[in-house]
Amino acid sequence: MNASLCTTRCLDRPTCLTSDSMRTRHGASERAARAFPVLLGGLLVSAAACDAEPGSADLRISAYGEDFVEDRIPAAEVIDGWEIEFERLLIAISSVEANGVALDGAFVVDLTRPSDGEGHALGVVTLPADDHPDLSFEVAPVDAAQAISADATDLEWMVERGLSVYAQGHATRGDATLRFSWGFATRTRYEECHGLAELESDPEPSTRLTMHADHLFYDDLDSEEPNVAFDLVAAADTNGDGNIEPDELRALDITGQARYQVGGREITDLWGFIEAQTTTLGHIDGEGHCEIGG
Repeated sequence: MNASLCTTRCLDRPTCLTSDSMRTRHGASERAARAFPVLLGGLLVSAAACDAEPGSADLRISAYGEDFVEDRIPAAEVIDGWEIEFERLLIAISSVEANGVALDGAFVVDLTRPSDGEGHALGVVTLPADDHPDLSFEVAPVDAAQAISADATDLEWMVERGLSVYAQGHATRGDATLRFSWGFATRTRYEECHGLAELESDPEPSTRLTMHADHLFYDDLDSEEPNVAFDLVAAADTNGDGNIEPDELRALDITGQARYQVGGREITDLWGFIEAQTTTLGHIDGEGHCEIGG
């Protein structure tokens, strides 16, 4: 019987050999035929080596604010019964990397826009199809950026004012409605964000840079179980116009508060407290933790 072998070389056309092809048409030496099993074994090893080379995976990276941003923070989640709704949450994202591979560009994203749970696509990086991705990114002011789910006015607003985070919205409890419109210029580098995507087995791997905007209303900077609260923020509206201004928050001394602890930080007013919370927003794939870089 005529034995045959077909191997596929990496990024090449198939190569087919038969035992007959080891002989010439005019009765060449039988040594070639006897050598066929040896060559066959070598080809099998070579084929296995090709198969062992890792493939590649196109990782989709998006930014996501979860239901608390796309919908609202329901009163049941707020210790003092306020319902909080964001009308705009603009985040400036840059220096995105996955396993050391950079995603080109900087982005201004409005996380309040509906995304059906997918987040807003920033781009794709190609990685070796192995294990899970480790990501890093910055939330910081940018000189230029691409608008993602944001309009040109949003982009201009963030760039010209040198902002990294802009939060606009309102809180409601009963008949009371209070509005807020706050811009922050903090710089935060998030590192060692361990994504959940299976690069080897997932046919369409994706990861979401997740922003926990409810942190803006946390009542502690260090507690593992802080409350989402709004009463103290509401108390800052001393002129009663229904708008909680940054200067009103700066005027509210928190040093005598039983909650709103700051650890060893030199923070004495509510604006400084909320500003510090903006450096804790970044997570990965929902609840995944990131380290804060230097």
